[in-house]
Amino acid sequence: MPYRSLEPISKQITIVVGLTVVGFMAFGLALSYYRNILFDEYLGEIARRNEELALQIQAEQEDLDYYRSAQYKDKYAKEILGRLNPGEKALIITQRAESPDLNASLEFTPTERQQAAYEEILRETPVYQHWKMFLFEREKIEELKRGL
Repeated sequence: MPYRSLEPISKQITIVVGLTVVGFMAFGLALSYYRNILFDEYLGEIARRNEELALQIQAEQEDLDYYRSAQYKDKYAKEILGRLNPGEKALIITQRAESPDLNASLEFTPTERQQAAYEEILRETPVYQHWKMFLFEREKIEELKRGL
């Protein structure tokens, strides 16, 4: 067997070990960089949630301030408990009944339809305008009757 020098094998082992260490270091650096990116994303998500929570807290604080206010207490006393301040009167506004469909019926004559349309216009007109027409513009009432 020919004599071999051990020097080249030790150099090869040193090179392989060195490359392995450098490879592990590069892998560790890449892993660390990836973890930093994930951590930055997580911090961004936490910051976004903090902003949402701050807005929610602000809205709830405004609600709490409203519920503690004298305005809400007065409203609650009037609506729920039926209490009024001295000198106040309650006005209850109900929803308007649905108007009938005038074109649905087949038995109306043209004059009846005209009268129904006139009455519907009067129902939709505010009360103060009724009085204004009645007191100052009587000819407008007649025009409405004839025009429809």
